[in-house]
Amino acid sequence: MKSLVFLMGALLCLETAFGQVTLPGLRRGAVRATGQASLSVSPDLARVTVSVETRAATANDAANQNATQTNALLTILRQFLGANADIKTVGYSLNPVYVYPKEGAPTITGYTAVNSLQVSLSDLSQVGRLIDLAVQGGASRIQGIQFTLKDAQPVQTRALRQAAEQAKIQAEAIAAGLGVRTGGVLWAEESSGVMPVSVDVVRAAAATPTPVEPGLVVVTANVTVELEIR
Repeated sequence: MKSLVFLMGALLCLETAFGQVTLPGLRRGAVRATGQASLSVSPDLARVTVSVETRAATANDAANQNATQTNALLTILRQFLGANADIKTVGYSLNPVYVYPKEGAPTITGYTAVNSLQVSLSDLSQVGRLIDLAVQGGASRIQGIQFTLKDAQPVQTRALRQAAEQAKIQAEAIAAGLGVRTGGVLWAEESSGVMPVSVDVVRAAAATPTPVEPGLVVVTANVTVELEIR
C-alpha cells in the first residue's frame, strides 16, 4: 500500500512539473484510424507442382529409376513449353520403407525416391494440358496449382492508396464527432499481401482433359494513420 501511495505521489509530482503524464505508446493531440482495402484481379501466372515417385528394393535402384523417369518427364515438358520453360526442382527425398510387425523390430522392405518439380507458365489456358502431359510422361502426383501475379506491386499500390484514403476519412469522421479539426499526418503504418489461388488437383480418367479454372487473386492492404487534432 505504501508503494502504491509513493507511486501515485511521484506521478502527481511529474504532472505538476511537466503539465501532464503521457503513457508510452500514446500520442497527445492526435486521432488514430485504420483503413482496409481488398482488390480481386485475374492471375497471370500459374505454378504447377508435379512429382515423380519410384520404389525399389535398394536405395540405388530407387534413385536411378527416379532419375530416368524424371528426365523423361522433363523432356516432355520442355517439348510442350519450349526451350525457355521455367522448371525447377522444389523437393527431393530418398527414404526407406519400413514394415512394423506386431512383435519385434521394424524391417526395411524397400526404398522410395520422390522428385518434385515446379513448372511456371503464363498461358493459363494450357494448365490442364500440362497436367495431362505430366501424368502421361511419368508424374506420379500432381501436388497442386497456384495462380498468382508476376508483379503484384502495381495492384498493391492501388490497394494501399485506397486503404490510406479510407483511414484518413475515418480519422476525420472521428475528429468531427469529437468537435475538433484534423491537421497533418503524424504517423502512418501499412501492411499488404497477396493471396494466390491454390487448387488441389484430382485428376479424372486418362481420356478426359483436366479442367482448370484460375479464379481471382486477392490483394489486401491495411493502413493505420495518426492525424494531429486542433
